[in-house]
Amino acid sequence: MPHAGLTRTARGAATRARATLTAVHRKERTGIVALAVPDLEEPYFAELTALLVRRADERGLSILIQQTAGDHEREVDVANGIGLPPTDGLIHIPRALSVADLTRRTSPGPLVLLGEHILVSPFTHVTIDNRAASYAATEHLASVGCRRVAFVGPRDARPSDAADRRYAGYREAVAALGIADDPALVAQVESFTPAEGQRAVRDLLARGVELDGIVCSNDSVAFGALPALHDTGRRVPEDVAVVGIDDVRGARFTTPSLTSVSPDKEALVERALGELERQIATPPGANLPVQHVVVDARVVPRASTAR
Repeated sequence: MPHAGLTRTARGAATRARATLTAVHRKERTGIVALAVPDLEEPYFAELTALLVRRADERGLSILIQQTAGDHEREVDVANGIGLPPTDGLIHIPRALSVADLTRRTSPGPLVLLGEHILVSPFTHVTIDNRAASYAATEHLASVGCRRVAFVGPRDARPSDAADRRYAGYREAVAALGIADDPALVAQVESFTPAEGQRAVRDLLARGVELDGIVCSNDSVAFGALPALHDTGRRVPEDVAVVGIDDVRGARFTTPSLTSVSPDKEALVERALGELERQIATPPGANLPVQHVVVDARVVPRASTAR
């Protein structure tokens, strides 16, 4: 009997030791996921955030939103958990963050990147193909008869990976489709806003640039292009057809309604949350394969290109 008692004591000590070791290596679940988003005033990010909040709630998770304005220091702080309460993981939409920043994280943990800013890295990311989206937009305009298609949206003053890739897709389509290749058809913007879209299109027209179609780098830019065309007597789509990218809800309510390239936002959100949960559920030290997920996008034709 004494021997049996000693065995129970030893077994209990071993169990307590294992529990302590597990507590050290595995944080208590909080049910909170941090989301780093550049700008909630941009409709696309606002809609994506709202969808993430809804889908996370269905999974029993809460979203802690951190707006970074694309500022490098702020993006690094969020990646390191500075100023944040304990969370189970992070979904990050970076604009200035680098792979080096992420590999030096002082608070490593489950992480999913949204978007194409960091394409090659040892971290899981979920994105759309921005080059293909812009190519499809340009191809759509060519299919309705446009031969001089402008692109409104490069942003050299404040570089943007998404804008660069969308411009590259436009350039590829111009070359492949044999439509006008004219540097005068390209208009820079300072930011992706309706005001900048309106200014850029007014400048194109004031310079006497002949055009019959416009690909806008996103829907917000297109929202400014439409009134600029109207104010100068150009009919949409009879004189100039217009297409945006992102397919935000407001695209349905412009005059005329805006054709846009629509990313599968449900798939973006579901894959991002699913990949994050997969990491959260994986035991510490386990070899978890990195996932690089590209979701579909398609042209949604509306009145702005119905020639």
